Amino acid sequence: MIQIIGAGAIGCLWLGKLLQAGYPCHIVSRSVLSTNTLTLTDLIGKCHSFNVSYGMQLLHKTEQAQQSSLLVCVKAHQVLAALLQQQAYIKPQQAIILMHNGYGCAEQVAKHFPNNPIICATTANASLLTDALTITHTGAGPSYFGFYPGYESNNNHQPMEDRLNTYLHPLLEIMPDTHISNEIIEKCWLKLIINAVINPLTAIHQIKNGQLRCTEYAPLIQPLVLEVFAIAEAEQLTFDLNELQETVANVIKATAENYSSMNRDIHFGRQTEIEFINGYLIKKALQHNIETPILNDLYAQVRAMESH
Repeated sequence: MIQIIGAGAIGCLWLGKLLQAGYPCHIVSRSVLSTNTLTLTDLIGKCHSFNVSYGMQLLHKTEQAQQSSLLVCVKAHQVLAALLQQQAYIKPQQAIILMHNGYGCAEQVAKHFPNNPIICATTANASLLTDALTITHTGAGPSYFGFYPGYESNNNHQPMEDRLNTYLHPLLEIMPDTHISNEIIEKCWLKLIINAVINPLTAIHQIKNGQLRCTEYAPLIQPLVLEVFAIAEAEQLTFDLNELQETVANVIKATAENYSSMNRDIHFGRQTEIEFINGYLIKKALQHNIETPILNDLYAQVRAMESH
């Protein structure tokens, strides 16, 4: 069984895919939902409807619920608070799977849940939530799952892949291009770097991702990637600069019609994840005495927009 914390776009997408495949699941929402029917429009435009088990707390009374994996799909700044709110219902053997933009949450969660398996996850699937439990799958891409470094299993005699399969089996089955990764930190950092470029620029200028291909943004994007590459190098991550520049350009092209999550957060007057994206990178840069004028400027602009 999978229990999902967070009834936003990504949480509802995974919920819909689980229900479509017939897996038992439950979703936790911070507010009362106006419906218990999930409507999923898939990539080819076909509509599916499912009855949903949902509530404001995790299921915890049955053995199945106590052994369920927890997929956390809230914003980075909400992760720790959401888990602490449910702490009384979380057993030590339950895996906590973190799927969000930005970086730094796993460190916080591991301190408060030292006996739980902590799994980091990243996905390139895109979805649009148009109403409560009403989701459209707007883009496909790879998803990766791997243990947060430092997790010590009581079953160390088991290979890592077997342990992960135990916790992740349904999630690995329901969407194509979903993988267990021995290099999950690099995967998460790659998404962090991409988000640090695309999200603040599209939020500040209130544009779709594809508009970053305009020549006016090139003088910002290339040196910005260079700044984050220097931080990644100092953190002993082995990215190739040319490949990184190319990857950022390819993501901008592939998601040309999408609005970034930070763009939508600013548009709707919500708190963004800037603290766990550019903010996290700036803290790492300070530790390594690396100057990051563009990262700093974008961070300051987004924070100023948040405060209005």
